[in-house]
Amino acid sequence: MTEVLVIDGTGRGHAVCDLFVRTNPAVTVYYGPGCDALTADRIVTVPGIRVDDPSTALEFLAEHPVEFVFVSHVDALCAGYTDVLSAHGHKVIGPSAAAAQLEASKERGKRFCAEHGLPTAEYAAFTDADAARAYVRSRPYACVVKTDGLTPDGDGAVVCGTSAEAEAAVDAFAAAQGENLQLVVEERLYGREISVFALLDGEDYLLFPTALDFKRTLEGDAGKNCDGMGSLAPHPQSSPALLEQIRRDLVEPFLHGLAAEELSYTGFVYIGAMITDSGLKVIEINTRFGDSEAEAVLPGVHSDFTELCRAVLRQDLSRSLLVTDGLVRCSVALTQGCLDPADPTAAPGWPFGAFATGRPVLGLEESPHDPTRLFYANLRADADGHPVTSGGRVLHVVGAGRTLDEARTHAYRRIEGISFRGMRHRTDIGAAFTAGSPLPVGAEPAIAETRR
Repeated sequence: MTEVLVIDGTGRGHAVCDLFVRTNPAVTVYYGPGCDALTADRIVTVPGIRVDDPSTALEFLAEHPVEFVFVSHVDALCAGYTDVLSAHGHKVIGPSAAAAQLEASKERGKRFCAEHGLPTAEYAAFTDADAARAYVRSRPYACVVKTDGLTPDGDGAVVCGTSAEAEAAVDAFAAAQGENLQLVVEERLYGREISVFALLDGEDYLLFPTALDFKRTLEGDAGKNCDGMGSLAPHPQSSPALLEQIRRDLVEPFLHGLAAEELSYTGFVYIGAMITDSGLKVIEINTRFGDSEAEAVLPGVHSDFTELCRAVLRQDLSRSLLVTDGLVRCSVALTQGCLDPADPTAAPGWPFGAFATGRPVLGLEESPHDPTRLFYANLRADADGHPVTSGGRVLHVVGAGRTLDEARTHAYRRIEGISFRGMRHRTDIGAAFTAGSPLPVGAEPAIAETRR
């Protein structure tokens, strides 16, 4: 038996823990802060660990030594978890705090792309609202306005159709941030987004299946961006040719940039990109796996993830293979909406504003032969041990099938059996890709080799 520690507390974190225990029967995962509503075998929640304070993990590790620590939450990475735990002699997988700035600062990520040959949209960074508005007016194209730092609900980017909308976004960020204004204004890209994932060992990488994330809050991809309302994996447009383009234009230049800047980086990178008429363009760099993409991608992985992590620590990933089951998956986020839409004084629900917590959640029982999986995000156990809501995105429901139609059918059928007051979800995740053209099996190879 071996023990590992995962630092996270999201649906992504649950999917990472599940990957460890599902692919290796000899592994027990400590999960901090985790989710105390989880009752899974060999996943042990450690609520005393905080993602913003690595000293809490050091206290736990002093009493519960583990083989290695896997840090998958960006707040923990930015708080220096990898640096602090490594300095105390622990084996840790995760980028350094300096490398995590590629996600924590939009300007830093864009500059990295520009300096190391990753294709991306034209951009400029600003600390002055007047200068940002003038730049918007000078552009011959529509813009996206982004606050520079991390945002709690993933809503730090405003995609604009006109200069007036972009100037209004600048004004809104300026009003919220005052003298601390930090913005990036960039050219709006058109095409289909794609989420690219790779596991890095500091020298080499292993490409994981791609995904399509649905970031908009409302049906038909309307409403503002949020952390994500669902995902498909693999991406509907994936092909061997596209995967080769991803390696050549995105992942390998990223690794070369890390080496050039001497940034310490192990673990996952998530490159959000756009498939445009002129090729792939980077939208953002994320220094951990995506959420909700992890819930759609990781259940299809059948390689022993503990052994992959050992290869990362040995810097021996070049000899590894990634084995997947070739199935299509559709993940749908169940969120805490308004408790009473007819009451104008009721909290609007996530991500529109304030939302309720503590709502009992029913229907979480799982069958071993069910073609769906549930990944817990903002759930907690009440005083009697029953699951209740504790945040905006409560639960991820994932359906699997040989086609996207099957995967969607399984996911939405499972959702019919789950309930909590104010439950809200998008009913159209993946619907645009099913009419007469189901996603074929084998859109991505079942065995993926590392870079040679």
